[in-house]
Amino acid sequence: MLAAAFGMAGPVLIGVLSGQVPAGFTAALGGLAVGGVEAGAAFSVHARRELQALAPVLLAALLAVAAGGHGWLAELLLILTALIAAAIGGFSRLMAVATTRFILFLMIVSAMPAAAFDQRAGFLALIALGALWTSMLGFAFGIVARKNALVPQQEPQQRRATWTQKLKRWAQSMRNVDGWNYTIRLGACLLVALAATLLWPDHHLHWISITAALLISRTPEPTSLKTTQRTLGTAVGVVLSALVLRSTLPAAVLVVAVGVLAGARPLLRNGNYLVYSAAMTPLIILIIDAGHVPDSGLLVDRLIATLIGAALVVGTNLLMMRFVSDRKPIS
Repeated sequence: MLAAAFGMAGPVLIGVLSGQVPAGFTAALGGLAVGGVEAGAAFSVHARRELQALAPVLLAALLAVAAGGHGWLAELLLILTALIAAAIGGFSRLMAVATTRFILFLMIVSAMPAAAFDQRAGFLALIALGALWTSMLGFAFGIVARKNALVPQQEPQQRRATWTQKLKRWAQSMRNVDGWNYTIRLGACLLVALAATLLWPDHHLHWISITAALLISRTPEPTSLKTTQRTLGTAVGVVLSALVLRSTLPAAVLVVAVGVLAGARPLLRNGNYLVYSAAMTPLIILIIDAGHVPDSGLLVDRLIATLIGAALVVGTNLLMMRFVSDRKPIS
């Protein structure tokens, strides 16, 4: 929790003090990537978790930066990349977590203004530095936690499937419609989001894809409490971030707000989905906007995009549930 809080607030504070607020929020993106990593029973376990959290985010940032400013075809290729990741995610639980993280951050970085990519190497370096800073804090707090027995002294022993067993199970699942349901639903949402962005370029409808990435789950489900809570939380987060940025509060308050939201996020992750989404959404918006004050039109666009994204997720869930029980091979 402390590593997550200081990991994001630190770069933002440095950005405010140096007059480089956008750079501070870019570095904070790295902190967002690894801020939720839990300390392990040993340093090696902790280091592995940090790497597993950071690798997909850096890859997503690299691809999004490379595609930035190259038009709709590049955006379409990014969607294809996200769908490949979605399909690969069915290989194992670890891969599912990594690819879900990859897809979300791919959408976040893609939504950032083109000006952020003027110095592509510098942009990626800032993300890496922010992640390194947060990881160092995590290691430091992890040492203290292990010394004071605040974390399990041994990792729970679990029966793990072999690589061959995972590959066989994954290949078998991909022969059926239900093995592709997450990929199909995600693809439909992202393609509609891209079409909306191209049809109405003067509006900020890229938020549809971020909303879809936040709300969609691997298992199709009808309108559920979880989906409803996440949708409401995202909408609340949009309004909350706009109020914070449009207020005349001192910059120090913004830094504290970032730290509080980032620190609360790991605690809220397994609790109420509404509160978690309400905390996560402002962090994403602050990073995308780089601390700039949004106008009322942007707020309206994001609220509309949130509703569209939620409707797409629910709609694709309902459609796929008609076919998910069909176990016949696709070919």
